[in-house]
Amino acid sequence: MRGRRTITAGITGLVLGAGLAVTGATSASAATTGHWGAFAVTAGTPVTSGTLTLPGFPETTFTTNSSQTTVVSGRSTWQGPSTPPGAVYGSSRDSSYVNQRPAANNAQNPAVTTYSFAGGTPGAGGWSFVLGDIDADQATITATLADGSPASVAQLGYQGSYNSCSTVSPGGWSCPPDPGGTTPGQDRPTWDATTGVLVGNAAANDTAGASAWFTPTVSLATLTITYQQRSGFPVYQTWFANKTSALSGTATLDGEALPDTLVTVTAPNGTEYTTTTDGQGRYTFDALTQADGYRVSVATPDNATLTVAPAPVSLRADVTDADFAFATPPGTVVVDGTVVDTDGTPVADVTVVVTDPATGATLAEVVTDAEGRYTVPGLPAGTPVVATADGATPVTATTGADGAPAATVPPLVVQAPLGTVGGRVTVDGTAPGDPARIELLQGGEVVASFDTAADGTYDLRVRPGTYTVRTTTPTGTAGPTEVSVTVAADGTATADFPFTTPVPATVSQPGSVRYEDGTPIGGVTVTARPVDAGAGAVVVVPTNADGTYDLAGLTPGTPYRITVDGAAAQVVTTVDTGAASTPVDFVLPLPTVDQPGTVTEADGTPAPDVEVVATPTDPADGAAVTVTTDQDGAFVLSGLRPETEYSVVASTGDVDSEPVTVTTVAVGGTPTPLTIALPAAAVTPTPTPSPSTPVTQPVADGGGTTGGGAAGPLAYTGAEPTPALVAAGALVLLGGAVLAARGVRSRRRPAQQRD
Repeated sequence: MRGRRTITAGITGLVLGAGLAVTGATSASAATTGHWGAFAVTAGTPVTSGTLTLPGFPETTFTTNSSQTTVVSGRSTWQGPSTPPGAVYGSSRDSSYVNQRPAANNAQNPAVTTYSFAGGTPGAGGWSFVLGDIDADQATITATLADGSPASVAQLGYQGSYNSCSTVSPGGWSCPPDPGGTTPGQDRPTWDATTGVLVGNAAANDTAGASAWFTPTVSLATLTITYQQRSGFPVYQTWFANKTSALSGTATLDGEALPDTLVTVTAPNGTEYTTTTDGQGRYTFDALTQADGYRVSVATPDNATLTVAPAPVSLRADVTDADFAFATPPGTVVVDGTVVDTDGTPVADVTVVVTDPATGATLAEVVTDAEGRYTVPGLPAGTPVVATADGATPVTATTGADGAPAATVPPLVVQAPLGTVGGRVTVDGTAPGDPARIELLQGGEVVASFDTAADGTYDLRVRPGTYTVRTTTPTGTAGPTEVSVTVAADGTATADFPFTTPVPATVSQPGSVRYEDGTPIGGVTVTARPVDAGAGAVVVVPTNADGTYDLAGLTPGTPYRITVDGAAAQVVTTVDTGAASTPVDFVLPLPTVDQPGTVTEADGTPAPDVEVVATPTDPADGAAVTVTTDQDGAFVLSGLRPETEYSVVASTGDVDSEPVTVTTVAVGGTPTPLTIALPAAAVTPTPTPSPSTPVTQPVADGGGTTGGGAAGPLAYTGAEPTPALVAAGALVLLGGAVLAARGVRSRRRPAQQRD
């Protein structure tokens, strides 16, 4: 059956067993590079499960009893290129990680998350895991080796603690200040090399960016992180990363390219990855996790011997010369052929036996590939051969001369009824970005492998029977990878692979926004932001016309800070999936507007220090507002209700203006200034005094009176003026004024009227 294995190898291009994790392909772009893992989570209670995908890394699954496990995009929090792991694997920005919480917010209920690696991780180095946001919490890390024994703490490969904030790591994310206004970027967790416990800061404060990273030094079968609360509502982050290199080479037979031949790479942990050589005999594994001790093998063609093979490969950088050379005995040649059905359609997985018609001896036994082709090397030159297959009429051909091109055997036509297996690979209902590799197995043996068409479809003519069709999972998706089908004669069996991108379980937070008088407010922006950076998406929604809102897409069981402009922020912890949320309502003060204007005197000059009062026409619209004009007569009535009618009056205390009715503008509108004029003040005439006979005032002069002397001041007597004296003085002055007025009239009377 050696020939059967050779041709089967030539048509397979998928991973055998665990090797489905990597599909090799010839590529000029293969290069050493770093990768960050892609997570997918399947919700469950009380245990959540998920997957981790990394190029060239074993299939990885995990289970956890965390009260919250959320896949985060990596857009707002990441490992920058200047962090220790970022310097090795590159920036993790836009690469997913998981946020997790303890099973309960107390030290007695930790969350236990266990990662399982199919076949074990690669050997020492080449991959790392990172724990972030270790502050008000702690994580105990344990692992097991391939034989099930516990790994030592030293074998976990602790590399160091650091802070990922941009303040200390250029190119990192922007962290908020730590408690007490401390500059971010200062906090780092502490590693206990004896117990394997990573502990946050001594005060158990909720800080930002405290991280540590590990590069295990041995192959691990499992990795377990036991996460424990120390205070508050902590969340921690987990990243996985690896660094891959490309492995390539060429296979030749008698110095010529050996196409369509199976190449197997065995990792240090025993995991196998496979591909096939192309038409030039070239093979490439684009991404294998860096490690020492990779072994490469190429299926030996029938009737050939291996003459050149590479030693075990240390894959710490790209390797491009892992070449193989095979030779056939001198004087042997190659023949090619195909198997088709009665319609001329190629038939896969058909065993072809090549015999010597003279002796009946079997020279080779091979199997057709997905395109119905087969190749038989090492046949005697210039010799007749017979090719036969079940259900087909045997055909005869003569091999070519030594050194001549391969001879072609006429097609074998299978008369037996055949069936078709076909289907489509989709991601969220559409074709995947790259062709998917399909593998057809029967009895546990790969009998054909091929790529889907551009639209994700495939179909293959096969003999009736039961087959397993399998493919690989596109990165970041979930769905079944194997489908069992039974192909009937002249029938069609369908095996579709509808992969989907998992949507993290989310919850909603309802609420409302109203004015203090109960009026609903529509179109107001409501923002929900995780208290712990990166613990979920930031959700922003406007309120509806009735003032209600619904913040959808929040992470369950996570503290969020909900804000509305003009109101105090509220912190609420979202409910678990399926539970009812209590509405979070906001009450805003009633909005106000301003009304400017000026007050002038009757002659148009500014009137300063004038009181202006705006009184609502409807008493239900609030209290009156009062303001005083400035030196330019200008005023601004602040705190008025929008779109409300007011009566505005200016008053000096002696005179009032006519009321001016104005309707205030809407919020955000531009008011038209008012102009208010004060009325002219009423003037009281001032009496004109008349001449009268002067009254001689007593003059103090040493106690006597000097006749004919000028009148002087009244002598100071030392006595205070009495009210009677004041009244008497007033009467004297009034009488003098009356007499003066009469004297004036007398002087103005015409002369003939005088006495």
